This record gives sequence, structure tokens and C-alpha cells, in this order.
Amino acid sequence: MTSENMPIILHVDFNSFFASVEQQANPFLRGKAIGIAGKGRASMDGRAHDVSQFRFERSVITTASREAKKLGVKTAMSTFEAKQIVPDLQIIPGDPRKYAEITKRFLAILREHTDAVEQFSADEAFADITVSAKDYFGAIMLAQVIRDDIKKICGEYCTASIGIGPNKLIAKLAGESVKPNGLTVVQPHEVEDFVLTRKLEDICGIGHRIAKRLKNLSIESIADLRATPKPILLMHFKSYGNFLYDAARGKGSNAILAEPQPEKSIGHSYTFPENLDTEIELQTNLLALCDKVSWRLRRAKAVGGTIAVFARYADFTGVSTIRRLHIPLWNGLDIYKCAWQILEDIRDPHCSVRLLGVSISGLEHIPIPTSLFKKDQKILATIQALDRLQERYGGHIWQRANALGTFMAERVSGWHYDHELLEAK
Repeated sequence: MTSENMPIILHVDFNSFFASVEQQANPFLRGKAIGIAGKGRASMDGRAHDVSQFRFERSVITTASREAKKLGVKTAMSTFEAKQIVPDLQIIPGDPRKYAEITKRFLAILREHTDAVEQFSADEAFADITVSAKDYFGAIMLAQVIRDDIKKICGEYCTASIGIGPNKLIAKLAGESVKPNGLTVVQPHEVEDFVLTRKLEDICGIGHRIAKRLKNLSIESIADLRATPKPILLMHFKSYGNFLYDAARGKGSNAILAEPQPEKSIGHSYTFPENLDTEIELQTNLLALCDKVSWRLRRAKAVGGTIAVFARYADFTGVSTIRRLHIPLWNGLDIYKCAWQILEDIRDPHCSVRLLGVSISGLEHIPIPTSLFKKDQKILATIQALDRLQERYGGHIWQRANALGTFMAERVSGWHYDHELLEAK
């Protein structure tokens, strides 16, 4: 393959995404240290919309503004810890619909200017610009056009760092090397030297656990990793050793997955504002969680053959287990019955629970199984009617009588939210 037709991959990553969107929407937040909380506990009935009525003592910072980051506030830090560092930090409840709108605009910009787009998360994406850019000079010009469009269409406070390289690994490393609002280009002949300037943890795919295992092998830098023979990596990391060996040399995939990949599992976990001590508290909240998982299964038109249940205690220890099911599940009540049986088997009844989670995997994307019994048919018709209400008015529009009193604030830390509202027609 000649240099003229070698792939050129572009990576775009928004800077302090959630915080920047809030500052763009509210001029009074600009220039101030703010943190976006994953969820808040509202006063009274839990449905207040006034920010001042939200409490975030059991929440975490999903995004800190640039101003807050300079003062030491970091993503995933507890709001309590963040307030200890910056007492004047303003905690803002996340608004998933607002962020989804900016993501939608951002992806539309990329699709207009590039050959193919792969969404990587809510605030970042890869794009193939081999044809549209033609060469690396054209890639720089195209990146400037994309940056200008982001400023016009998403807002001047919504800045992004852009990386350009011959594959996704290098493009992402390049984009993350200069923040905020950076533009970094790494051409094929610069790849091996550029990779040596990065830390091990900079490589997407080398997290804390992998880095710790590498350190146990006296591998603490990219140079160390590159000097390690492939058989050694395969012996300690099995097939993942191939990725580590290639990554140290700047080799990676350039395939852009333009279509979203099917989910391998669907689940929901929740850290409660107050620890759960009684059996009835565990049952009602577990039921509410299972209904959320069921709702997402129905939206994905899927049933699942494996269930995972996990709990974290007040002392941050936890238990979990996975079981295969005899019959694929989709109904929230059926998921709950199975999940509760598992939870009873694995939990310590003397320990308070601060987090519960349920996940369904082994997914099959098939229509919801029908029944010959009229009672089951009526239940299905009722659930489908309730689903239509949720699509229009949101996930809290209905609740089982047995789960009354539970309230779970909407998740904002990822791309998949508890519900999506239909656009106004």
C-alpha cells in the first residue's frame, strides 16, 4: 500500500464534555469551577427540578470543568472529596437529554465531512478521512473545518481535541496528547517514535489492572513493553498479549465500525443515598432495578439467557454471581424473582447494602415470546402500553405498587440513559 492510499483516521474528543455543555447553556457558569454529578437526591418526593433542592453527598463527579480540574477536581471523585478540595465548587445535576442533543449535532458534523464515523462514546468518535482528506495536509484542513463547525453548531464552549494518524490507536493517542482544544498529527513514519513518548496508561486498553500486572513483570514504560518478547506477553496475558505487543509499536486497527454494535449485556446498578438494611428495602429496590433492565431489554427487542447479580456493602466489600437460565427472560417481575433468589443465596444478611446491580446477558434479538394464556396476553398488552407512555413521558411515568417509595435518579455517566424522550413532532 503506497503512502497516497494509506488510511488516515481522525479522532475527536470533547473537552470536559458535560461541564462544557452546561457552561455553554448557562453563561453564569462560565469561568467557574463546576462539577457534574452522576445523580442527585432530590428533596421531598425526589422529583424537584430546582438544582438547589438536590443533595449530592453520595454521588460522584462525572465531569469537572477545566477550571475545576486546574484546582484538583477529577472525574470519578466523590462529591464530598471534591468539595473538600474546592469548597466553592458548584455541583450541577446532569442533564442527559441536553448532552444527547450536542452529541447528535457533533456526529452529524462528522458524517457531513468524513467517509465513515464510529461513535466511541457520548463525547468522542473516530472517522475515516482517507478519501475526503486525500493526504495529511488535507487532513489538517479538514480538522479545522470540523472544529469551526463544532464552534458554530455546538457552541464556543464546546471545544474538542483532535488527533490524526494511520490507525485508531495512534489517532486517539494523538488527540489525548494535547488538551484542551489540541490538534495533533502523527504521520506513519513518526508512529514508533511518538508511541515512546506516551505512558503505558495512555493506551486505550491498558487500564489500572493491566498496568499493575505489567509492573509485576518490571514493564513500566512503552520502551519496556516493546522490549518484551511476544511469547512472554502471550504466556502472561494469553491472546491479549498480541494487542500489547502491537500497541507498543503503534500498530492498531483502522476499521471504522460505522454501525453501532449490538449490546452483549443489558444491566443497571445503583448506589443508594442511604444504605439498605431491611429485607423489604432490598426487595423493593431490586424490583425497581429489574424493571429498568426489562425496559431496556424490550427497547432492544431482546431476551437474555444469563443473569448476573451483585451487591456492595457499606464497607465497600461486595458479592456477585452469574447464573444461566433455563428460560430466556425479558419481564421485569420474572427477572426480579430470579435475582432475589440469587441475592438471598449470596448476601450477608448482617451487612448493610449501598449498591445493587442486575445484568442480563446471552442476548437474543427476537420478538417477545407470546403466550397462549389470556392472562399472559393481557399482561404483555399492558406492559407494551406502559412502554409507549415511557417513551413519551420518561422512565418515572409508572411504577409497580410493590416498588412505591423507590426513586432512582437518571444515570448520566454513559451514553445509554434510563429513558429517551421522543422529539416533539
